[in-house]
Amino acid sequence: MSIVWWLIYSLNAVISTLTLFSMPVFEPNDYFWANHWDGKEEKWVAYARAIRKIIAKQGGFELSKLCMEDKF
Repeated sequence: MSIVWWLIYSLNAVISTLTLFSMPVFEPNDYFWANHWDGKEEKWVAYARAIRKIIAKQGGFELSKLCMEDKF
């Protein structure tokens, strides 16, 4: 990247706002597995789905119906 393009990109974002949410570490326990895991899928899939929902709710994002495999 040339210095000209770098300056254009840098000066284009003079004012930026960042909101950072600090959330506690989520460690699944027996209650989580009993209520959020159906036993048919791998445990990491259930954990990833739960984390995805938590992040979407906190950030105000809308969840997509597609999974990562479908997107690629």
